[in-house]
Amino acid sequence: MKRTSLGDRFTIKQCFDKADKYQWNGQVGAKTTVQRALEAVNFFSPGMPIVDITAKEIIKYRNFLAKELNNSPATINAKVSTIKVMREMAVTHGEVKILPEMPKNLPVDNHKDIIWEDVELGAVCEDLMQRNREDIARFLVFLCEMGCRPVEMRRQTASDYNFDEKTVTFFKRAHDNKTSNRTLPLTPVAFDIAKKQVKLFSQNKVWTTPERELNYQVTKSLNRCGIEKSFVIKATRHTCGTKLGRRGCTSLEIAAWLGHSSEQMCQRYVHMPHDQHAKAFNALTRLRAA
Repeated sequence: MKRTSLGDRFTIKQCFDKADKYQWNGQVGAKTTVQRALEAVNFFSPGMPIVDITAKEIIKYRNFLAKELNNSPATINAKVSTIKVMREMAVTHGEVKILPEMPKNLPVDNHKDIIWEDVELGAVCEDLMQRNREDIARFLVFLCEMGCRPVEMRRQTASDYNFDEKTVTFFKRAHDNKTSNRTLPLTPVAFDIAKKQVKLFSQNKVWTTPERELNYQVTKSLNRCGIEKSFVIKATRHTCGTKLGRRGCTSLEIAAWLGHSSEQMCQRYVHMPHDQHAKAFNALTRLRAA
């Protein structure tokens, strides 16, 4: 297609450069926003004219974020919002007069998408076992029990488990013992799973399944069971957090258990005792016994 004006030729990368200079530079959270915007630029390709990014193209991008990156609706909306800012830059700085209409934001309060109910988890695990994927079933149940991130599990070796004290240590980035790392008591279900897993992989990484394979196999079982769930892995952390909330844990206790980034900020103002994870552990254990 022949481009006859500057507006027709103004690319998404040019829009990004303008937004970075005039909109995001110096703002709180600018680093995250810029990273999200660059992700969009690279998805569409830097040389793509902004006027060619239609609602259909945005929907393709949202589907990619959901299915390939397992992003939540809130995260997808935040990433797409950077495209909206870049579109504004095209009008302000790129002589673009008319832009395609954008689709509405995704709803973010769909309970079925963000929580694993016990009956759903049981059905999927049964299907995985029938397909000889007990490894995937163990991975999935451990995630729901402990509320950890898959990447934290894949970093682990046998030395991160203390079966005498029934604890596990999660390292957020590396084995550096920073405050973002956390040692948690294993729930009874997680304890049994971890012992079997460590026995199988005692000399190497304990959890070796790539997230793409984990997501694929769980999604396959969901489809076979007739269960709809868009954010299959992301939902495991929400499931654990919801269990804690239902048993009366405070937001600080939940953040400490899940290893949220806000934990460090909380610790500046609140000094929790050494047994800060006891209530969360008891809540998960009581819920399982009920």
